[in-house]
Amino acid sequence: MASDALEDSSDAMLAQIHRQQAAGEWEIAADLLATHAVDLLDRLTTAELAALFAPFPKPLIARSPTLWFVAGLVSARLHAADEAFTWLEKAADHFTTQDIQPSRAIWIYLELARLHYSRDEFDHVQRYVDAAAALMKQSGALALAHEAFLNYMIASLCGDTGRVAEGMGYAQRAAHQYHLQRNHAREFRARLTVCSLAQQVGAYPVALEALSQARACYEIGHLESASYEALLNAETHLAWHRGHLEEAFATAQTWVRFSQGSGFHRQRLYAHWMMGNVLRAQARYGQASAYYEMTWRIAAEHTPNFIRWVDAQAAWLAVLQGQYAEAECLIRQALAPADHGQTMSFQVTLGVIELLTGRRKEAEEHLCESLAFYQHSQDRQATCAIAFHLAYLQISQRVRSSAVIKLLRAELKWLESEDNAYFPLWWHPKLVSRVAALLLTTPEFHALGRRFFRQGYLGEEGVRALRQLYLQSYSAQRAEIAEVLGVHGVSPPHETDIHADAGRVVTDAIERGLIAPAMLTLLFHRLRTSQQRGRDNPTIVAVFLLHMQGVATGDIALRLDVSRSSVSHTLQIIYESLGVSREHGSRIDQRNALRAAAREQGLID
Repeated sequence: MASDALEDSSDAMLAQIHRQQAAGEWEIAADLLATHAVDLLDRLTTAELAALFAPFPKPLIARSPTLWFVAGLVSARLHAADEAFTWLEKAADHFTTQDIQPSRAIWIYLELARLHYSRDEFDHVQRYVDAAAALMKQSGALALAHEAFLNYMIASLCGDTGRVAEGMGYAQRAAHQYHLQRNHAREFRARLTVCSLAQQVGAYPVALEALSQARACYEIGHLESASYEALLNAETHLAWHRGHLEEAFATAQTWVRFSQGSGFHRQRLYAHWMMGNVLRAQARYGQASAYYEMTWRIAAEHTPNFIRWVDAQAAWLAVLQGQYAEAECLIRQALAPADHGQTMSFQVTLGVIELLTGRRKEAEEHLCESLAFYQHSQDRQATCAIAFHLAYLQISQRVRSSAVIKLLRAELKWLESEDNAYFPLWWHPKLVSRVAALLLTTPEFHALGRRFFRQGYLGEEGVRALRQLYLQSYSAQRAEIAEVLGVHGVSPPHETDIHADAGRVVTDAIERGLIAPAMLTLLFHRLRTSQQRGRDNPTIVAVFLLHMQGVATGDIALRLDVSRSSVSHTLQIIYESLGVSREHGSRIDQRNALRAAAREQGLID
């Protein structure tokens, strides 16, 4: 009923504008069009809007600030950006200096921000949004419809420019104001914006409530198919963010199928992109890659600017698969045209690549810069992920556990309060597993550590971390670790049972031509320890091969999931076995001497 009333009101206003135009009352018609533009822009197609504006005489348009404003709005809807800029900037000069009709001045600022956003000119976006927000605070009472519309526009732009918490406040005000007007379509959009921003700041109860309210608006207002796709988009995102991956997958499937015939290219693009993200989170890497390829093709045809986001997600997929060179190529490709906000996002992936390939200084710089950006915007999901990566960096550098916990404390408290042990952004099971293992040995966050491992999001990496922790733990801790392993259907390991990582190192060395199989047999024989004279020890051989490649002791420990002290002890055994002294010279000199001895003894080429 409410929507019918709105339509009747808009129809009556259109008829009135047409009557004034027919009577030659152009000024009155122009003012009516400008005053009721909010509703008319919602109701009219681009062609209908252009036809409504076309009869106005050009001489009148040239001298009327009201028509400058309308001409700017129409040009923007017609995607004539250059014309829109000309008209809106001219109108801005008038309405901001005359101190009249502040709602128009605010709207002009936001339209200019939106146009600059479409061109990825984010410095200008920030400036105009700031100006609009300041004018909103100064203006006092505005017409409810105008105030709601302006709050909604500010919210949308704040979310896109790293001002998430601020944007959520504007979106909530807009939603309430549209609710009072019984404008279901606009309330629906505002509620979805609240949902999106709330999930970024980690306010899941707020996000769930906003999504429920949006669903009610959709049903009560009998909204169109585009709104149904927007609802599926929000439902998929929220399920993914909360770690409800089966639900996210099912919703994404529905969305992909619906988008195929809807005719909305952007929604079809988002549907395939999100399906790729969900499949990646489920470790279904081949299927995820196929969906990213489909997304790339859709973007190339309809939305070229989105290609950088596809490249960024594909880069993270490559990171998870250990394809670091390919990942770095993709993420640098995405970074080349990126604005500041995108750069802060994309360089997290770059920082992790640098972390995993031993470039610790560069990794720390990139991760810390992005962390500061997301802390400022209060994006808890992103902040949590980056903090975990930095914690992994500290662990690899043998920083005291208490210092690592201090770095993570705020994020750990948030995860506890949300009853959550998952974050979708930059989720890396190996890195998270290493941090979670530390939590499991920390009294304050012991329960959270258990939750990380019991929820199942860490997969095989989590099991490997638990098995290694079991071997390094006291008997009292082992019973609990064994119980958590049992949740995954895995038995506790035997002391000699952890050789999978070492085996992969040895296999990789053969495939890369670093050592011949014939030499490997001799190497295994020479590097047997006194305790294991009767059988091969892949771990000691793997330590030798990594050491010969110049890998640092701490990185060898991380690669093989053993303690640093264990690696140091193993290296001492290797040097003694090959008759090389470590009493003189630098570490490089010692490694070179070991390499020379290995060559002389026929162990390596």
